[in-house]
Amino acid sequence: MFLRRWPPLALSAAAALAAACSAPPPPQPVTPAPVATPTSPPPPAPPPPKPCKALDEGCQAEDSTRAKIAGSTLVITPAKGWTYAQGESATLAQAADDGPALATAQVDVGEGKQAAEKRDAALAALAQELDVTLPKKKVNWKRPDDTKEIAGKKLGLWQREGAMRGERKGPLLIFADAGEDGEIVLGLGFVPDDDDSGADATILQSIESISVAEE
Repeated sequence: MFLRRWPPLALSAAAALAAACSAPPPPQPVTPAPVATPTSPPPPAPPPPKPCKALDEGCQAEDSTRAKIAGSTLVITPAKGWTYAQGESATLAQAADDGPALATAQVDVGEGKQAAEKRDAALAALAQELDVTLPKKKVNWKRPDDTKEIAGKKLGLWQREGAMRGERKGPLLIFADAGEDGEIVLGLGFVPDDDDSGADATILQSIESISVAEE
């Protein structure tokens, strides 16, 4: 029998093909790991609102301000731009350290004959909060110069001349529950004689703004 012999070229091609089939695949390109991008720290939290318990905190009233009247469920809107404080014993507002100012609180004046004396004492305490020297003439609590219906209360108004705040002299506007004993709203407003800002009308507007606090 005749045995067929592969040509050398064919054998070489077959060997090359076999070698190619058995060669390992080329390496795959390596994808670089993503580089972390530095992030900015979050902005700091805003500071908590001021409690506005003292005048030196510098809280300034806005049209929307409702300052709690000390010892009560009532609020008052101080004059816009005035510095105010919701203290434990009194709510205060002022345009300047020796300028127009207001102080108010709810106080217990008791009943009977001692009620007038306790009103006098409470008024003196409010005046001291603002460094106001009261006029020598005492208030006749039974005879207000005027009355206004405010926050469901009948508030009496008394004006007295000759008050002092620092070195400045001026009238005092006093307001309080008229004809009531026990727990009453009491307050005062001072305006220097040389004031030209219209603070007398501004203080009256603040008094008229007194209302029951919203829950």
